[in-house]
Amino acid sequence: MVPSWTRNVGLGASAAPAVADGVVYVLNSEDSMYALDTASGGQRWTHKLPRVPVIGYSEPVVAGGVVYTTSDGRMYALDAATGEQRWTHETRHRASVDFSPVVAGDAVYFADETGRAYALDTATGKQRWTYETGGRGFKPVVAGDAVYVGDEVGRVHALDAATGEQRWTHETRHRARVDFSPVVAGDDVYFADETGRAYALDTATGKQRWTSRIGSGPYVSPVVVGGVVYIANTKVYALDTVTGERRWTSEAGGPCVSAMSAGGVVYVRNAEGKMYALDAATGGQRWTYEVSRGDHSDPVVADGVVYLDDDNENKVHALDAATGEQRWIYETGSGIFRPVVADGVVYIFTIGATVHAVRATTG
Repeated sequence: MVPSWTRNVGLGASAAPAVADGVVYVLNSEDSMYALDTASGGQRWTHKLPRVPVIGYSEPVVAGGVVYTTSDGRMYALDAATGEQRWTHETRHRASVDFSPVVAGDAVYFADETGRAYALDTATGKQRWTYETGGRGFKPVVAGDAVYVGDEVGRVHALDAATGEQRWTHETRHRARVDFSPVVAGDDVYFADETGRAYALDTATGKQRWTSRIGSGPYVSPVVVGGVVYIANTKVYALDTVTGERRWTSEAGGPCVSAMSAGGVVYVRNAEGKMYALDAATGGQRWTYEVSRGDHSDPVVADGVVYLDDDNENKVHALDAATGEQRWIYETGSGIFRPVVADGVVYIFTIGATVHAVRATTG
Protein backbone atom coordinates (compact mmCIF):
# COMPACT_ATOMS: atom_id res chain seq x y z
CA MET A 1 0.00 0.00 0.00
CA VAL A 2 1.17 3.52 -0.76
CA PRO A 3 1.15 5.88 2.24
CA SER A 4 0.13 9.52 2.07
CA TRP A 5 3.76 10.36 2.84
CA THR A 6 6.90 9.11 4.58
CA ARG A 7 9.68 11.10 6.18
CA ASN A 8 13.06 10.00 7.52
CA VAL A 9 14.20 11.88 10.62
CA GLY A 10 17.75 10.71 11.22
CA LEU A 11 18.70 7.66 13.22
CA GLY A 12 16.30 5.52 15.19
CA ALA A 13 13.03 6.27 16.93
CA SER A 14 12.91 6.69 20.70
CA ALA A 15 9.17 6.91 21.38
CA ALA A 16 5.73 7.15 19.77
CA PRO A 17 4.92 10.47 18.09
CA ALA A 18 2.56 13.18 19.28
CA VAL A 19 0.12 14.93 16.95
CA ALA A 20 -1.46 18.33 17.61
CA ASP A 21 -2.74 21.25 15.54
CA GLY A 22 -1.57 19.94 12.18
CA VAL A 23 1.92 18.94 13.34
CA VAL A 24 3.57 15.59 14.12
CA TYR A 25 6.29 15.73 16.80
CA VAL A 26 8.87 12.95 16.94
CA LEU A 27 12.06 12.47 18.96
CA ASN A 28 14.79 10.34 17.37
CA SER A 29 17.50 8.37 19.17
CA GLU A 30 20.02 11.11 18.43
CA ASP A 31 18.02 13.44 20.70
CA SER A 32 16.64 15.56 17.88
CA MET A 33 13.01 16.67 17.97
CA TYR A 34 11.31 17.09 14.60
CA ALA A 35 8.08 18.93 13.85
CA LEU A 36 6.49 17.73 10.61
CA ASP A 37 3.49 19.07 8.73
CA THR A 38 0.66 16.52 8.92
CA ALA A 39 -0.50 17.24 5.36
CA SER A 40 2.82 16.94 3.55
CA GLY A 41 5.43 15.55 5.96
CA GLY A 42 7.47 18.69 5.36
CA GLN A 43 9.80 19.75 8.16
CA ARG A 44 8.62 22.80 10.06
CA TRP A 45 11.54 22.80 12.48
CA THR A 46 14.03 20.60 14.30
CA HIS A 47 15.65 21.07 17.68
CA LYS A 48 18.78 19.27 18.83
CA LEU A 49 18.81 18.35 22.52
CA PRO A 50 22.10 17.76 24.38
CA ARG A 51 23.27 14.20 23.92
CA VAL A 52 24.90 12.57 26.93
CA PRO A 53 25.20 8.88 27.96
CA VAL A 54 22.04 8.84 30.09
CA ILE A 55 19.16 6.66 28.93
CA GLY A 56 15.63 7.82 29.50
CA TYR A 57 13.11 8.98 26.95
CA SER A 58 9.41 9.65 27.05
CA GLU A 59 6.78 10.31 24.43
CA PRO A 60 6.43 14.01 23.61
CA VAL A 61 3.45 15.76 25.19
CA VAL A 62 1.89 18.84 23.56
CA ALA A 63 -0.17 21.27 25.64
CA GLY A 64 -0.81 25.01 25.48
CA GLY A 65 1.48 25.59 22.50
CA VAL A 66 4.42 23.82 24.15
CA VAL A 67 6.09 20.46 23.49
CA TYR A 68 7.40 18.72 26.61
CA THR A 69 9.98 15.99 26.31
CA THR A 70 12.74 14.36 28.33
CA SER A 71 16.32 13.44 27.60
CA ASP A 72 19.60 13.17 29.58
CA GLY A 73 17.88 13.58 32.95
CA ARG A 74 16.18 16.84 32.03
CA MET A 75 12.71 18.06 31.17
CA TYR A 76 12.53 20.32 28.12
CA ALA A 77 9.83 22.76 27.06
CA LEU A 78 9.95 23.74 23.38
CA ASP A 79 7.77 26.24 21.58
CA ALA A 80 5.42 24.11 19.47
CA ALA A 81 5.37 26.61 16.59
CA THR A 82 9.10 27.39 16.31
CA GLY A 83 11.01 24.71 18.24
CA GLU A 84 12.67 27.39 20.34
CA GLN A 85 13.61 26.16 23.81
CA ARG A 86 11.57 27.96 26.44
CA TRP A 87 13.18 26.32 29.44
CA THR A 88 14.81 23.17 30.78
CA HIS A 89 14.81 21.62 34.23
CA GLU A 90 17.37 19.12 35.49
CA THR A 91 16.36 16.29 37.79
CA ARG A 92 18.27 15.59 40.97
CA HIS A 93 21.54 13.80 40.13
CA ARG A 94 20.41 13.83 36.48
CA ALA A 95 18.15 10.84 37.12
CA SER A 96 16.43 9.72 33.92
CA VAL A 97 12.73 10.24 33.28
CA ASP A 98 11.17 7.18 31.70
CA PHE A 99 7.51 8.25 31.66
CA SER A 100 5.82 11.04 29.79
CA PRO A 101 4.97 14.11 31.88
CA VAL A 102 1.42 15.11 32.77
CA VAL A 103 0.31 18.69 32.12
CA ALA A 104 -2.60 19.95 34.21
CA GLY A 105 -3.48 23.61 34.51
CA ASP A 106 -0.30 25.65 34.72
CA ALA A 107 1.90 22.85 36.03
CA VAL A 108 3.76 19.89 34.55
CA TYR A 109 4.17 16.78 36.73
CA PHE A 110 6.57 13.88 36.31
CA ALA A 111 8.73 11.42 38.25
CA ASP A 112 12.32 10.30 37.73
CA GLU A 113 13.84 6.83 37.94
CA THR A 114 14.53 7.22 41.68
CA GLY A 115 10.86 7.82 42.43
CA ARG A 116 11.16 11.56 43.07
CA ALA A 117 8.09 13.45 41.86
CA TYR A 118 8.26 17.01 40.50
CA ALA A 119 5.86 19.85 39.80
CA LEU A 120 7.13 22.63 37.52
CA ASP A 121 5.59 25.89 36.37
CA THR A 122 4.66 25.47 32.70
CA ALA A 123 5.62 29.06 31.83
CA THR A 124 9.05 29.21 33.47
CA GLY A 125 10.09 25.67 34.37
CA LYS A 126 10.57 26.83 37.96
CA GLN A 127 10.21 23.99 40.45
CA ARG A 128 7.10 24.37 42.58
CA TRP A 129 7.73 21.33 44.69
CA THR A 130 9.38 17.92 44.78
CA TYR A 131 8.45 14.81 46.74
CA GLU A 132 10.58 11.76 47.52
CA THR A 133 8.55 8.54 47.44
CA GLY A 134 11.33 6.27 48.64
CA GLY A 135 11.68 4.11 45.55
CA ARG A 136 11.08 3.94 41.83
CA GLY A 137 7.41 3.83 40.96
CA PHE A 138 4.92 4.61 38.24
CA LYS A 139 3.92 7.59 36.17
CA PRO A 140 2.11 10.19 38.33
CA VAL A 141 -1.65 10.44 37.97
CA VAL A 142 -3.28 13.86 38.31
CA ALA A 143 -6.97 14.00 39.22
CA GLY A 144 -8.69 17.10 40.52
CA ASP A 145 -6.42 18.85 42.98
CA ALA A 146 -4.37 15.76 43.83
CA VAL A 147 -1.39 13.90 42.40
CA TYR A 148 -1.01 10.16 43.01
CA VAL A 149 2.43 8.58 42.93
CA GLY A 150 3.69 5.15 43.94
CA ASP A 151 6.93 3.45 44.88
CA GLU A 152 8.56 0.05 44.67
CA VAL A 153 8.18 -0.60 48.38
CA GLY A 154 4.43 -0.98 48.26
CA ARG A 155 3.06 2.48 48.92
CA VAL A 156 0.69 4.82 47.09
CA HIS A 157 0.93 8.52 48.00
CA ALA A 158 -1.68 11.25 47.49
CA LEU A 159 -0.17 14.74 47.24
CA ASP A 160 -1.68 18.19 47.06
CA ALA A 161 -1.21 19.24 43.43
CA ALA A 162 -0.48 22.86 44.32
CA THR A 163 1.94 22.36 47.22
CA GLY A 164 3.18 18.76 47.07
CA GLU A 165 2.08 18.28 50.66
CA GLN A 166 1.32 14.66 51.49
CA ARG A 167 -2.40 14.09 52.07
CA TRP A 168 -2.11 10.41 52.79
CA THR A 169 -0.07 7.27 52.14
CA HIS A 170 -1.48 3.79 51.82
CA GLU A 171 0.71 0.73 52.29
CA THR A 172 -0.15 -2.50 50.52
CA ARG A 173 -0.33 -5.78 52.37
CA HIS A 174 3.20 -7.10 53.05
CA ARG A 175 4.55 -4.01 51.26
CA ALA A 176 3.86 -5.65 47.90
CA ARG A 177 5.15 -3.55 45.01
CA VAL A 178 2.79 -1.51 42.81
CA ASP A 179 4.18 -1.49 39.27
CA PHE A 180 1.49 0.33 37.31
CA SER A 181 -0.33 3.62 37.63
CA PRO A 182 -3.64 3.60 39.48
CA VAL A 183 -6.89 4.81 37.98
CA VAL A 184 -8.97 7.52 39.66
CA ALA A 185 -12.72 7.43 39.04
CA GLY A 186 -15.18 9.45 41.05
CA ASP A 187 -14.18 9.38 44.71
CA ASP A 188 -12.02 6.27 44.45
CA VAL A 189 -8.54 5.29 43.36
CA TYR A 190 -8.03 1.74 42.05
CA PHE A 191 -4.82 -0.27 41.67
CA ALA A 192 -3.37 -3.75 42.13
CA ASP A 193 -0.09 -4.93 43.64
CA GLU A 194 2.43 -7.52 42.46
CA THR A 195 0.78 -10.30 44.47
CA GLY A 196 -2.52 -9.90 42.63
CA ARG A 197 -4.45 -8.03 45.28
CA ALA A 198 -6.71 -5.23 44.00
CA TYR A 199 -7.53 -2.17 46.08
CA ALA A 200 -10.09 0.63 46.12
CA LEU A 201 -9.21 3.63 48.29
CA ASP A 202 -11.09 6.80 49.17
CA THR A 203 -9.38 9.64 47.27
CA ALA A 204 -9.83 12.12 50.12
CA THR A 205 -8.57 10.01 53.03
CA GLY A 206 -6.78 7.00 51.58
CA LYS A 207 -9.07 4.76 53.60
CA GLN A 208 -9.44 1.32 52.06
CA ARG A 209 -12.95 0.72 50.74
CA TRP A 210 -12.28 -2.85 49.69
CA THR A 211 -9.62 -5.28 48.59
CA SER A 212 -10.00 -8.31 46.33
CA ARG A 213 -7.68 -11.19 45.47
CA ILE A 214 -7.29 -11.83 41.72
CA GLY A 215 -4.47 -14.39 41.63
CA SER A 216 -1.16 -13.15 40.25
CA GLY A 217 -0.08 -9.54 39.85
CA PRO A 218 -1.26 -7.51 36.86
CA TYR A 219 0.90 -6.60 33.89
CA VAL A 220 -1.00 -3.42 32.98
CA SER A 221 -2.90 -0.61 34.73
CA PRO A 222 -6.56 -1.21 35.64
CA VAL A 223 -9.36 0.05 33.40
CA VAL A 224 -12.47 1.58 34.99
CA VAL A 225 -15.68 2.03 32.97
CA GLY A 226 -19.33 2.19 34.01
CA GLY A 227 -19.07 0.95 37.58
CA VAL A 228 -16.63 -1.84 36.78
CA VAL A 229 -12.87 -2.07 37.23
CA TYR A 230 -11.13 -4.43 34.79
CA ILE A 231 -7.80 -5.93 35.82
CA ALA A 232 -5.73 -8.19 33.57
CA ASN A 233 -2.94 -10.63 34.42
CA THR A 234 -3.15 -14.07 32.82
CA LYS A 235 -6.91 -13.62 32.95
CA VAL A 236 -9.26 -10.64 32.83
CA TYR A 237 -11.26 -9.83 35.97
CA ALA A 238 -14.30 -7.56 36.17
CA LEU A 239 -14.84 -6.23 39.70
CA ASP A 240 -17.69 -4.10 40.99
CA THR A 241 -16.29 -0.66 41.79
CA VAL A 242 -18.46 -0.29 44.93
CA THR A 243 -18.02 -3.69 46.56
CA GLY A 244 -15.03 -5.31 44.83
CA GLU A 245 -17.14 -8.38 44.11
CA ARG A 246 -16.22 -10.30 41.00
CA ARG A 247 -18.73 -9.98 38.18
CA TRP A 248 -16.92 -12.21 35.71
CA THR A 249 -13.57 -13.73 34.80
CA SER A 250 -12.36 -14.44 31.27
CA GLU A 251 -9.36 -16.32 29.97
CA ALA A 252 -6.70 -14.29 28.18
CA GLY A 253 -4.44 -17.05 26.88
CA GLY A 254 -1.37 -15.89 28.82
CA PRO A 255 0.13 -12.77 30.43
CA CYS A 256 -1.66 -9.63 29.23
CA VAL A 257 0.56 -6.82 27.94
CA SER A 258 -2.21 -4.27 27.36
CA ALA A 259 -5.83 -3.65 28.26
CA MET A 260 -8.32 -0.96 27.29
CA SER A 261 -12.05 -0.44 26.87
CA ALA A 262 -14.14 1.29 24.22
CA GLY A 263 -17.76 1.04 23.10
CA GLY A 264 -18.79 -1.67 25.55
CA VAL A 265 -15.81 -3.88 24.68
CA VAL A 266 -12.67 -4.71 26.67
CA TYR A 267 -9.65 -5.27 24.43
CA VAL A 268 -6.68 -7.18 25.81
CA ARG A 269 -3.46 -8.40 24.19
CA ASN A 270 -1.32 -11.19 25.52
CA ALA A 271 2.40 -11.83 25.21
CA GLU A 272 1.76 -14.48 22.55
CA GLY A 273 0.43 -11.84 20.17
CA LYS A 274 -3.27 -12.60 20.50
CA MET A 275 -5.96 -9.93 20.85
CA TYR A 276 -9.23 -10.68 22.66
CA ALA A 277 -12.35 -8.52 22.33
CA LEU A 278 -14.54 -9.23 25.37
CA ASP A 279 -18.07 -8.05 26.08
CA ALA A 280 -17.67 -5.56 28.92
CA ALA A 281 -20.92 -6.64 30.60
CA THR A 282 -20.51 -10.41 30.48
CA GLY A 283 -16.89 -11.21 29.63
CA GLY A 284 -18.06 -13.18 26.64
CA GLN A 285 -15.61 -13.39 23.76
CA ARG A 286 -16.75 -11.39 20.73
CA TRP A 287 -13.73 -12.08 18.56
CA THR A 288 -10.00 -12.81 18.58
CA TYR A 289 -7.17 -11.86 16.27
CA GLU A 290 -3.58 -13.07 16.31
CA VAL A 291 -0.29 -11.54 15.22
CA SER A 292 3.22 -12.87 15.74
CA ARG A 293 4.74 -13.15 19.19
CA GLY A 294 7.02 -10.26 20.21
CA ASP A 295 7.06 -6.80 21.74
CA HIS A 296 3.70 -5.15 21.23
CA SER A 297 2.40 -1.74 22.26
CA ASP A 298 -1.12 -0.87 23.35
CA PRO A 299 -3.80 -1.11 20.68
CA VAL A 300 -5.43 2.09 19.46
CA VAL A 301 -9.20 2.29 18.93
CA ALA A 302 -10.55 5.14 16.83
CA ASP A 303 -13.68 5.58 14.70
CA GLY A 304 -14.71 1.95 14.93
CA VAL A 305 -11.27 0.57 14.04
CA VAL A 306 -8.66 -1.21 16.19
CA TYR A 307 -5.02 -0.67 15.18
CA LEU A 308 -2.48 -3.29 16.24
CA ASP A 309 1.26 -3.18 15.77
CA ASP A 310 3.11 -6.40 14.95
CA ASP A 311 6.63 -5.39 15.88
CA ASN A 312 8.14 -8.74 14.96
CA GLU A 313 6.74 -8.62 11.43
CA ASN A 314 6.97 -4.81 11.06
CA LYS A 315 3.29 -4.45 10.28
CA VAL A 316 0.27 -2.49 11.44
CA HIS A 317 -3.10 -4.26 11.31
CA ALA A 318 -6.40 -2.39 11.06
CA LEU A 319 -9.42 -4.36 12.31
CA ASP A 320 -13.12 -3.68 12.46
CA ALA A 321 -13.77 -3.00 16.16
CA ALA A 322 -17.16 -4.75 16.12
CA THR A 323 -16.24 -7.92 14.26
CA GLY A 324 -12.45 -8.22 14.28
CA GLU A 325 -12.49 -8.44 10.50
CA GLN A 326 -9.22 -7.32 8.94
CA ARG A 327 -9.55 -4.10 6.96
CA TRP A 328 -5.93 -3.69 5.90
CA ILE A 329 -2.29 -4.42 6.77
CA TYR A 330 0.51 -1.91 6.30
CA GLU A 331 4.19 -2.97 6.20
CA THR A 332 6.73 -0.50 7.60
CA GLY A 333 10.06 -2.28 7.01
CA SER A 334 11.26 -1.88 10.62
CA GLY A 335 10.07 -2.04 14.24
CA ILE A 336 7.07 0.05 15.26
CA PHE A 337 6.14 2.28 18.16
CA ARG A 338 2.50 2.71 19.14
CA PRO A 339 0.53 4.17 16.19
CA VAL A 340 -1.22 7.51 16.67
CA VAL A 341 -4.51 8.30 14.93
CA ALA A 342 -5.63 11.87 14.24
CA ASP A 343 -8.09 13.33 11.72
CA GLY A 344 -8.41 10.16 9.68
CA VAL A 345 -4.66 9.50 9.40
CA VAL A 346 -2.54 6.88 11.16
CA TYR A 347 0.96 8.08 12.05
CA ILE A 348 3.57 5.37 12.54
CA PHE A 349 7.12 5.97 13.81
CA THR A 350 9.62 3.17 13.26
CA ILE A 351 12.97 2.06 14.63
CA GLY A 352 14.30 2.96 11.20
CA ALA A 353 13.50 6.60 12.02
CA THR A 354 10.82 6.90 9.37
CA VAL A 355 7.46 8.50 9.99
CA HIS A 356 4.64 7.02 7.90
CA ALA A 357 1.34 8.83 7.39
CA VAL A 358 -1.28 6.30 6.33
CA ARG A 359 -4.94 6.85 5.44
CA ALA A 360 -7.08 5.30 8.15
CA THR A 361 -9.77 4.17 5.70
CA THR A 362 -7.53 2.32 3.26
CA GLY A 363 -4.04 1.97 4.73
